[in-house]
Amino acid sequence: MNDPVSREFLDVDHFREQLRGRDAPAIQIEPGRISIRFRYINLGGVIFSDNRVNRKVIDHSRIEPGWVYFIVNLSPAIFCGTEVNSGHLTVLNSGREYRSILASNWHAIGIMIETSVLAEEGIWLPPHLLSGPEGASIPLPVELAGVFRRLAEAAFDRNEDGPVDKVWLRNALLLAVDRALGIGARARGSAHPRSVINGCELTLRMIRYVESRYGQRITVNEIARELDVSARALHYAARSTIAMSPLDLILAFRLNHARNELWDMRLSEPNVTRAALKQDFGHFGRFSQQYRVLFGELPSQTLQRIRSLSD
Repeated sequence: MNDPVSREFLDVDHFREQLRGRDAPAIQIEPGRISIRFRYINLGGVIFSDNRVNRKVIDHSRIEPGWVYFIVNLSPAIFCGTEVNSGHLTVLNSGREYRSILASNWHAIGIMIETSVLAEEGIWLPPHLLSGPEGASIPLPVELAGVFRRLAEAAFDRNEDGPVDKVWLRNALLLAVDRALGIGARARGSAHPRSVINGCELTLRMIRYVESRYGQRITVNEIARELDVSARALHYAARSTIAMSPLDLILAFRLNHARNELWDMRLSEPNVTRAALKQDFGHFGRFSQQYRVLFGELPSQTLQRIRSLSD
């Protein structure tokens, strides 16, 4: 068991390198400098974290085998097409992929637990939480959501009181998770209907298609033909789900991919022009301007900063 660690990241890729058991490529879609604050403590088969992201992002989480990730949402999000409000527990199962749209200034508590620990502690995962993402969210009572908040405060916000008792914290977290899963089992099919976001399913299909065309220039009409819908339907879906046009979404993906290219080049010979060309940006002045609008810095400034991380 280790002491709490507190980190702040200005790049999604830098953050991904620090994760254990969870690969989370994300696309920033809200302009401005991103800040990812990540505080965590390893409790032995249980990793407890406090997570904050100041910009709206599209998150694509892949949970590695052997782990289950529990997220107590303290801010709104759209999880696999379903609106998730503050105070909901979301269960991300081992070996599955999930897509979420995180609101600006998203805040959540994370509890990653090894499946062997769940078995040892006799913590049972209701089958409907594992069968698919549509049933993987549990509305928590205010009292239980408050328990998770207080445990996070005990772990990460202690000052003169000294370090938290890690054995106590681990046991308290496992007990709280077990209580939440019990509520989820009893609430199956009861008075908590899914709040489906209009157009979200189509938006997610559009996102998957854009991802599949990495490095290629595509148009809204092409996406509409491939998905067998009208361009107007794509516009409505994107506007209602993420408050941006399909064209702006495509541009955001291309700019994020160029930023990823810069990160991947950092240990060799990073080159802004090469990163732009890989994403089919031919006008470098316009590329730099669009990049700065979305990320709050020029590509050359990103390059300078990530080089310092490699020194």
